[in-house]
Amino acid sequence: MKNPLQHLSSFLRQPHVQTGLALGTAAAIEANQPSLMERPRTDQALVVAGSFASGYVAGSGYTQVVQRITVAPLVVADAIAGIASAAFAVLAGPKLRTSKAGALAVTAARARSYASAAAITMDVARRSVRAAEPRGRIVQGASLVTTAGAIDAGYLAYLSDRIARYEADGRAAPAAVDIAWTLSVGTGIALAVGSVVMAERKAARASASLLGRRIGGPAVAWLPFTHAVIGGSLGLGVRNGFGRVLAKISASNSRTEVRYAEPPTAATVSGGPGSTVAFDDLGLQGRRFVIEASTGEQINEVLGETGSMDAVRVYVGVQSAETVEERVALAINELHRTGAFDRSLLIVGSPAGTGYFNYIPVEAAEYLARGDVASVAIQYGSLPSMLSVGRIPLAIEQHGALLRAINDVLEQRDPSDRPRVVLYGESLGAQTSQGCFVGGGTDILDELHVDRGLWAGTPYAGTWRRELLAGGPNVDRSLFGTFASIDEYRGLPRDERETIRFFFLNHHEDPVTRFGLDIAYREPSWLGPPDHRPPNVSRTQRWVPAVTFWQTAIDTKNAATVVPGAFDALGHDYRADLAQFVSTAYALTDVNDEQVASIERRLRRSEVERAAKIAEG
Repeated sequence: MKNPLQHLSSFLRQPHVQTGLALGTAAAIEANQPSLMERPRTDQALVVAGSFASGYVAGSGYTQVVQRITVAPLVVADAIAGIASAAFAVLAGPKLRTSKAGALAVTAARARSYASAAAITMDVARRSVRAAEPRGRIVQGASLVTTAGAIDAGYLAYLSDRIARYEADGRAAPAAVDIAWTLSVGTGIALAVGSVVMAERKAARASASLLGRRIGGPAVAWLPFTHAVIGGSLGLGVRNGFGRVLAKISASNSRTEVRYAEPPTAATVSGGPGSTVAFDDLGLQGRRFVIEASTGEQINEVLGETGSMDAVRVYVGVQSAETVEERVALAINELHRTGAFDRSLLIVGSPAGTGYFNYIPVEAAEYLARGDVASVAIQYGSLPSMLSVGRIPLAIEQHGALLRAINDVLEQRDPSDRPRVVLYGESLGAQTSQGCFVGGGTDILDELHVDRGLWAGTPYAGTWRRELLAGGPNVDRSLFGTFASIDEYRGLPRDERETIRFFFLNHHEDPVTRFGLDIAYREPSWLGPPDHRPPNVSRTQRWVPAVTFWQTAIDTKNAATVVPGAFDALGHDYRADLAQFVSTAYALTDVNDEQVASIERRLRRSEVERAAKIAEG
C-alpha cells in the first residue's frame, strides 16, 4: 500500500495536474499586477487564491480533455490546439467580442492557448527528466534541478515584469516579502480548498464502490447519489456556518448604542414625540439618522444667519412593519405628521443594505436649504450591501411604491403648494433607487413628479443608466450626465449644464461601478488602449480572463475604506464631492463661497463627532 508521500508523488506526476499547477502559478503571478485599488496583503492573498484556482482548473481540465480525444503525442496535440486557439482569438476576437456568446468563445480560445503553452512547457520538462533516467541518479537529479531552475527563472522574470508595472504607473511596488507571503498563502488557500474537493470525490467514489458491492449494481451508478450525500453535507455545513455569521451581522445592525439610545425630542423626526414609528424599531442606522437631524440653531451657526428651520427626517425600519405596503403607509403618515409636504424640498432616498442613508448629502442639503427640507428613507435589510443582493428586488419594489405614494399625495395638492421631489442613492442604494425606472427612460421621472436626482457610485449591475445611455423614444439625453468630479460638469458648455437635472457621480477608478460577472470573460472598455483609458485607471494593467475578475472583486470590497473627517474623492469614497454636487444637482445655490466653505468644514466635523459617538457604543 502506498504511503501518503507516494500518493502525492503519483498525483503530481499526472500530466493534467502538472499543467494545472503550471497555469495556476502563471495566473497567481498575473494577479500581482496593478489594478484599480491598492490592497492589503491578506486581500491580495485572496486574489492570488482565486486566480491560482481558476488557472489550475483551466489547465487541468484542458489536458484531461486532450488526453481523451487525441491519439497523437500530447506535445503535438497541445501545439496544434494552442496555435489554432491563438489564431482564432486574434483573427475572430475583434468581431465576436461585442456579443456575450462571442466573448465567451474568444476567451475560451485564449484560455486554451494559455493552457497549451503550459502543457507544452510541462511536457518538455517531463521529457528532459525522463531522458536522464537511464544515466543514473546524479544525471537524473542534475536534469531535474536544471529543468526546475529554468521554469522557476521564467516565472521569476514573469513576476518581475508584473511588479515593474507599478513603477511605470507611478505607484510604489509591493515589497518582496509581501509578494512572497501573498503567493505562498494564496496558493495555500487554493490548494486547501482543492484538497477538500478531491477528498469529497475520493470519498464519493469509495462510497459508491462499497454500495455497489453491498447492494448491487455498478459503482458508477451510485456516484450521483454518493456525491449528493457527501457534497450536500459539506455544502449544508458551509451554509449553516455562513447563516450564523449573517445572523450575527444582522443582530449587530439592530443593537442599541449608548449615544443613540434615547428617542429624539424633536417632533420633526421619526421616533420623536407623536411619531407613528417606534424608535426601537428603526434599527441602528435609522436611530442614528433621525437623531442627527440638523436643527435651525446649528444651521444658523454654520451659515452666519438667522431664521433657519429644524430639518425633517423620516425613517421607517424594516422591523417597523411586516410588509412593503405597511412600511410605505407608515412613511406617508410620518411625512404628513412632520409637515414634510409643506417644505420646499423633499429628498427621497434608498438606503444601502444595512439601512445606512449617507448623512453627508442630507446634512449638506439641510444647510444649503436653511432647514426648509425633508428627507425620507425606508430600510429593506440589515446586512452589508455585498451580502444584500438577494434583497434588491424587494428594495426596488419598496422604493417604487414609496415614490408612487408620494406622487399620489402631490397630485392632490396645488402645483404651487408642492415640494420639489429629488432623489438620492449611493452604491447599492443608487441601484435600488434607479431600479424602479427600468423601461421608463427619463419620461417616468416626469410622470412621478421627480424634479432632480443625484446617484453616487452606481454599481455596474444597475441597468437603468445603461438603458439611458443606449437611448430610445422615452429617453431625453439632455436631462442627465455622468461625472467623476464637479470640474467635469463645470467644463461643459453653459447651455448643456442648464438642461441636466439627473446626475450620476462615478469616479473613474471606483471598482463598484466597474465590477460585473462579465469581466471574467470579456475585456472591459476601461482596460482598452492605455492612452485612451479614463483618468486614475492604471495604464499598465492588462485584462486577463478570471484574474481581472478576482482583482476587481476584491477591489470592490476595499473601495470605500475611509477615515472619519478625512474626505477624499477616490474609489468609492464620494464624501469630498457631495456638498458641491448636492448644491448643483438640487439647485440649492443661494449661498456664497464663504458659506459653502463653512458647510464643508461642518460636514467634516460632524463625521468626526459621529464616529466618536459610535465608538462609545
